[in-house]
Amino acid sequence: MRKPRNFEWPFDLWLRYACLRFGLSPAQFWAMSVRDWLALCAPQTAGGLPRSGLETLMTTYPDEARNE
Repeated sequence: MRKPRNFEWPFDLWLRYACLRFGLSPAQFWAMSVRDWLALCAPQTAGGLPRSGLETLMTTYPDEARNE
């Protein structure tokens, strides 16, 4: 994917965000790679299975055979 000719990296905005949102110092921000910064800002992925889901699985598929 190519960047548009007039594309500029928003470093000033990122620096403000790093300091205000994450509490990083400017030196810490500038020491980061762009890849690390983008990973830090990426939306969080969905977490693991919630407790209720685990309980449903354990009830549906117990480890030991039921004595019925």
